[in-house]
Amino acid sequence: MSNKKASYHDYVIKDGKFVGEFEEMYQDYEDPWMQSEQPNRYSRKMAIMNIQRYNIKSIIEYGCGLGYYADWIHKETGIVCKSLDISETAIKKAKQNFPHLHFEVANIRNLSALENKENTDCILLADITWMILQDLKFVNEELMKHFRGKYLINNFVTYKGTQKYGLDYFTTTKEYIDYMPFKLIGYAEATTIDDHNIDSHTIFKIEPK
Repeated sequence: MSNKKASYHDYVIKDGKFVGEFEEMYQDYEDPWMQSEQPNRYSRKMAIMNIQRYNIKSIIEYGCGLGYYADWIHKETGIVCKSLDISETAIKKAKQNFPHLHFEVANIRNLSALENKENTDCILLADITWMILQDLKFVNEELMKHFRGKYLINNFVTYKGTQKYGLDYFTTTKEYIDYMPFKLIGYAEATTIDDHNIDSHTIFKIEPK
């Protein structure tokens, strides 16, 4: 029996506290974050532009969800990402949506277990910053250990004065950049007057600042 919550957001973060019920969310909601409509198009498009600019050829994508962004990347660049998500239901649906692409269930904490690391050009975090916040320090250490010299692209959103979660980490793109231990290559922000959030995009070289 489903205990469906009022909003899919409540499965992830509620009242400023992390919940993390991703599997339950994907079981109860067909299209959380309106993934089929490609939310946060500014940051996602900027990531594709930098994939092309820096001649990135192989990508491991964390937080692929239903697979729509992986498909967009493939259409624009020809790259078939190794697209990963923690939810088995999300991966099952992604495989149904885009059988020509590559999807697997995986936890970002298991970076060291990934195969073919030496032939990976880029780690892409697809709008999962707030979901992995408590593990971010560990993830950064693993990235430096196993993917030194590669690229890290992160797409995420910051909020216009309404943020309740993660206040002791960062609340703006600049604060996030300052938090990260890697060499910044580029960043961008975009929003409209009507948006309640700001699309943020960063690209780093995984090496010390």
